[in-house]
Amino acid sequence: MTQTEASGSSVRNLPWLIWVVVIFGSISSAGFGFDQAWWASLMSSPHHWGRGLVTLELSLEFSADRLSMSCSEEKKALWIQTVIVTIGIIIESTCKASYAQFIVGKLIVYLGGGIATSIIPAYQGECAPTSLRGLMSGTYNAFLMIGGLVAALIVYLCRQISSDWAWRVVVVAQIAIPVAGWVSLPFLPESPHWLVSRGRLDEAVVALRRLRGPFFPAEAEVVALQQHFQRQRERLASATWAVCFTDPVNRRRTLICVGAQIFQQAQGISFVANYQAVFLQQIGFKEVLLMSVVVYVIGVVANLISMVTTDMLGRRNVLMCSALFLGACMFIIGGLTAGGPTDMSYTMQVTAVVMLMLWFFAFQVTWGPLTWVLTAEVPPSQVREKTVALSGMGAYVTGLVIVFVNPYTQADIGGQVAFVYGALSIVSFVFAWFFIPEMRQRTLEQIDEMFQDGLATRSFKSHICRSPGETAVKEESDEFVENA
Repeated sequence: MTQTEASGSSVRNLPWLIWVVVIFGSISSAGFGFDQAWWASLMSSPHHWGRGLVTLELSLEFSADRLSMSCSEEKKALWIQTVIVTIGIIIESTCKASYAQFIVGKLIVYLGGGIATSIIPAYQGECAPTSLRGLMSGTYNAFLMIGGLVAALIVYLCRQISSDWAWRVVVVAQIAIPVAGWVSLPFLPESPHWLVSRGRLDEAVVALRRLRGPFFPAEAEVVALQQHFQRQRERLASATWAVCFTDPVNRRRTLICVGAQIFQQAQGISFVANYQAVFLQQIGFKEVLLMSVVVYVIGVVANLISMVTTDMLGRRNVLMCSALFLGACMFIIGGLTAGGPTDMSYTMQVTAVVMLMLWFFAFQVTWGPLTWVLTAEVPPSQVREKTVALSGMGAYVTGLVIVFVNPYTQADIGGQVAFVYGALSIVSFVFAWFFIPEMRQRTLEQIDEMFQDGLATRSFKSHICRSPGETAVKEESDEFVENA
């Protein structure tokens, strides 16, 4: 049996619980996407209170990371997250005349979204079988798009309402997401990695069988995980925030995770997602609210495609090739708009819009979800949650700078701001070439081994690991079933 056949067979034989983790494990990210989508236009406003809100949100992101790290269990953190978001939505939706009340509710919702960013990639990466890790980790970004699509659609449908229900309907509708979290969380298992690291080996065996199937050799997998954690015990004992940077191996892995998140944002996703309405108005395009819905439809479709292709095509080459393509799209947009809206023909306007949509599709197939896949598989087991939190901070701070700077830059140079993002895509290609290895179909333990051995970036793909891969475990499981 080839590795591809074994992988396909293992996916078909996985129990229903793994798909519950795929869908409902990511449900909180839909709330974050929903919240960002309907709030984006207000956040991009140049009003003075917007700057103060930006500062508060930055401090809340730090608070969210610290709160999620202080929880002893990932599921417990998700429970806390749903409670926080529910409270924030209730405060927002019951606001009548107090603007301060509305802002407090909004910030509480944002705090819940920050916790989701810190928890979901680590949890799904640890629950995922190797053959599905790309799909499962990519669902975080897919649900961001789904949440954004629902929000954009509600805003579009409510555009004719003259009362305050034009915005209140959107806020009230958001309550459905934490409700879905409340319903689904009892069915989500604890991470087997987390259970083994706490010495709860019998529970880890049960969790693995629930996630992989009744015939999976869970005892052997737990023994392998236990041995791995024993080898890492001294390192785990010193798992401080500083270790993410002082240890050379951890520093390399932190650089990959944080760098990937920074370049995901730096290539222009905030410009396309948050300021595409302004751009479309600048070039004379109408129906910008409808186009916001179209953008999120494209994002959802692209992420669904990525969930199928990620584990087939891998990470490294896809990120490099797509960075060049994204850069080319931005350079074309910048060139079309260089003369200003008065010099643009109808054909040039249509071409600019098509290139913008093509950019968004390509981004959501590649850098959008793949960055979260890297965030799930690259962090070392010693400081996994801390590295994931730092990665989320890298993305947020970069996005924050763009959200704050882009309106002024775009007001000055219009669509030529695309040249800046195109240049940053070229830098992203260089980053991927030198730093991002290929980790497709590797277990988390094998990834730890390759980083510990100090392999060159381009050597990961062909390296033969000492740690057994999931294919070997699958063959052992098949032999067990046949003998039974």
